[in-house]
Amino acid sequence: MKKNVVFWVGVKNEMYSEKYGGWDWMDISRKTWEFWCKKHNVLFVPFEEPIESDLVKFRINWQKAIFCFDELDRRGIDYDQIYLVDGMNMIKWDAPNIFELTGHKFTAWRDTDNLNWIHTSIQGYKEFFNNYELDIIKYFSSGLIIFNESHKELFNSFKKLYYDNVDMFVKLQDEIVRKGTEQTPLNYWLQSHDCEINTDIPFTWKLTHLHRKEMFNHNWQLKEDPTPFFIKYGNIWNFSGLPKDKRTEIMTQVWNLVKHNYDEEHLLNTLIHKDEWVKTTSRKFKEDILRIFKNKKDLTCLELGACRGHTTRIFSECFKKVYAVELDKENIEYINKECSNVNNVEVTQADVYSDSFQIPTDIDVAYIDAGHTARQIMIDIERLIKINPNIILIFDDYGQPDRVIANTLQEFINKSNFQISQYIGEYNGFTCKNGKITFATREGVILTAQK
Repeated sequence: MKKNVVFWVGVKNEMYSEKYGGWDWMDISRKTWEFWCKKHNVLFVPFEEPIESDLVKFRINWQKAIFCFDELDRRGIDYDQIYLVDGMNMIKWDAPNIFELTGHKFTAWRDTDNLNWIHTSIQGYKEFFNNYELDIIKYFSSGLIIFNESHKELFNSFKKLYYDNVDMFVKLQDEIVRKGTEQTPLNYWLQSHDCEINTDIPFTWKLTHLHRKEMFNHNWQLKEDPTPFFIKYGNIWNFSGLPKDKRTEIMTQVWNLVKHNYDEEHLLNTLIHKDEWVKTTSRKFKEDILRIFKNKKDLTCLELGACRGHTTRIFSECFKKVYAVELDKENIEYINKECSNVNNVEVTQADVYSDSFQIPTDIDVAYIDAGHTARQIMIDIERLIKINPNIILIFDDYGQPDRVIANTLQEFINKSNFQISQYIGEYNGFTCKNGKITFATREGVILTAQK
C-alpha cells in the first residue's frame, strides 16, 4: 500500500561541524518529525548517509534532490506523496496533515525573504539555462517541497543535467554566482518544463528568518500567554537566516520549551481534542487550563457537562477536587475510564436542570458546558454565584458562530460585577476536522468577579 513519506535530510558533514556548532539541532528536528509522522500515519524516511562520497562536487542539497527517488526505490518503499524536509526545520506537534492540502501537485512555498539574493541567483544562472525568463513570482524555497511519483522523470532528468555539467555547477555555485546550490537550478528546471506548482499553502507552513520578523517575541499585552509568535501561529519553524554556529543553542532552547508536547505519554497527547471530535475542547483550550490553573491545587472545581471526561482529566491535574456532572450514562463510563488513574474526581450522573440536583457548596471554580440555551446558561450562573459570589467561571463554546453563549455572557456582564479576565482556547477561524464548527471568536472565556 502506498504511503505518504517524509524524506528527512540529516546528513552530518563533519567538514562543517565547527561551522554549524555541532549537529545536535538535527536530532531535535528529527524528534519533531518522527512524532508528527507517527501521528498522521506518514512514513518517516531519514536520509543520513550520502550517495556520493565527494561532498564538494555533490553537496548534500544536490544529493537530496537528485537521489530522493533512487533512495526510496533502493529501500523498497511504495510511496505516494513525498515531503522533502531539511533538518533545520521543526514541525509543530499539532500541525495538521499537510498532504491533504496539496491537491496532489508539486507543492512549494514562495521564497520572499531576500529578494536581492533571489534576483542575483536567478540572473547568475540565466545564461546556463539558455536565457530562460524565470518568473520570480513563482520562485520557491527547496528546503520544504512536496511531490509525487508523477514528478519522477523530472527529477531523473534533473539528476542527468547535474551529472552532465557537474564541474560547471560547482564553479557557478562556488565562484561565480555564490548564491545557493540546487535551489535556483531546480526552479529553472521545473518552470522550463511546465511543471504545475502549488504555492497556495499558507505561509504558516514555512516560517523563516524568525528573528528578522520578530517571531521570537510574544504579545506583551497578553500577559497570561507568553508563547512566542512562531510557536503560537506557525506549523513549520525554519531556523535559517540565524548565525549557523548558534543554531543548536537556539533550537535547544525551543525544544526545552515545547518538548513535553512530543512525549507520547504526556497527558495532552493521550486525550481527544476538538480537531478530532467536536464535543470536546481543543488541545489549546486544555493547554491554557493547565497553564492558568497549574498552581491552584487548593481550589475545588465543579464541571457541569463533563461529556466523556477529556477536559475532566485536565481539571484533575489542576484542582484539589473535581465534581464532574454528566447526564448521559454512556458518557459516565467514559469519564470513569479517563480518570481511572486519579483519585480526586467525583463523578455524578444527573440532570443539572432538575429540581433534585444539588450543587456542592465548597466550589471555587465552575466549568459550564451543559445546556447551551441562553436560559440554561443563566440558570447555571445564577445558582453558582449564589453559592460563591467570587466563583471563577469557565465557559467552552464561547466562539460558536450562533454567538448564543457570547451574547448571554455579555448581557450577564453588563448587569454584574463579573468581567472576562482571560480568553482561552483556539482562535476565530478554527474549524473542527468534521467541519461542523468554525469559531467566530475565541473558543472559551474565563469570568471573574471584580472587587
